[in-house]
Amino acid sequence: MDSMINKCPSVDECSQNAKVFEDKKHVAYACWYPQMGGYVGKCVAIFDKDWKQIGERLAIGGCVNVLVWHDGEFPFDDINDNPRQLHHCDPEDFIKFGSFLKKINNGLCVKISKEKP
Repeated sequence: MDSMINKCPSVDECSQNAKVFEDKKHVAYACWYPQMGGYVGKCVAIFDKDWKQIGERLAIGGCVNVLVWHDGEFPFDDINDNPRQLHHCDPEDFIKFGSFLKKINNGLCVKISKEKP
């Protein structure tokens, strides 16, 4: 999959969500991957053009592969192995995951701040 994308996107491409690749089966856009280990990552999201929605939760081809160029060692141990390919089967699951983290984190921060004198 990553052979389609031959270079790390620029800051401008990520900030503008520029289209960086397209062929008959795929289209790819530059973006920023959420912060990990204190650093955001330059990212290319690769979408399958054959995506079809079937009902509310079922899709064919709805998976998204993302290539992430991450500047820091954490969370990836081997720094020189860029980009990393990550596979998200359903973007809605990723949104729910983020919402869960935000809910728990906000609740924890409120709890801790109330406990401080």
